[in-house]
Order: sequence, then structure tokens, then C-alpha cells
Amino acid sequence: MLWVSAAVPDHRRLHQLYHEPYPLSGCVRGGGGQVQLWQFLLEELAAGAPGICWEGSPGEGEFRLCDPDEVARRWGRRKQKPHMNYDKLSRALRYYYDKNIMTKVPGKRYAYRFSWAGLAAACQAQAAEAPPYWHYLARGPLPAPPASAPATEPESLPAHAPNSQTL
Repeated sequence: MLWVSAAVPDHRRLHQLYHEPYPLSGCVRGGGGQVQLWQFLLEELAAGAPGICWEGSPGEGEFRLCDPDEVARRWGRRKQKPHMNYDKLSRALRYYYDKNIMTKVPGKRYAYRFSWAGLAAACQAQAAEAPPYWHYLARGPLPAPPASAPATEPESLPAHAPNSQTL
């Protein structure tokens, strides 16, 4: 993704982030180049898509499906599965519990928590050279580079759990 100019109106910038999310590397693609559900959820959170939101700081990893049926419909469209619903999506999420990629937040309906260590391990298992997924935690659109800097893709952050100083 090229840096978005500061002159681009906010609504256009959000449109670009929603419809052209951060580039996906080999680390974040599953078997056969297919996007995985956890990657889709991070893209949705980063884009500020309706129906899904962070609960607290993104660095804590907790998010909630405010409209689980709408998120499931979008996931179904993405995977070309028109009969996708929240029951099927939640079954897929449970697969990640054993892999330590995410957990269900006890006592909160439709609330889940990413395990950043588990995600890092999953990325390392897929491709050691691929950048981690931490750039999805940035709040809002990426800042425009200085006028003298060429348009490039953002550099990857260190492969450790993010905190507010890292972002």
C-alpha cells in the first residue's frame, strides 16, 4: 500500500483502508493464499468496519462483535460462502482457542481476545521472514510521510507484543 497523502479527505482515506487493507504477506496468508478468519477480523478492526470494535486499547487485544450477523455476512462474502452465519463463524473461532491465537472473554457476549504471542508464533510457523501483523493495531490511517520521502510500504515493527510506545 502506498502512503496516503495528507491532502486526501478523511472519508476517502477510510474508504481506501476499508477496501484496500494493509498488504498481506506470506505470514498472514493461510494455506493456498487464502485469508484466515483471524486476519479478516484484524483487517475489519483496522478499517473501523461496522459491527466490530476494540474493547479498550487495541494493544490489549480484546474486541467485540457488536453486530455478529453482519460480520459473519461480510466474512461469508469474502470467502464466497453465502450461507455463512454467526454460528458457523463462532465455530471457526473456537479452532483458534487450541492454537492460542485467541480466546473467548468469559462473561461477555460476542467478546474475544487476541493472544499476540500466539499470533506471533503462528506467523513464525508460516514464514520466518514475513513481517508480523502489528501494523493492524495502529489507530486510524497511517500518517503521510514527509514530502521528501518516497512513497513506500510501512516497515514492519519488531516481532514482540506491541505496546503504546511501539505504535
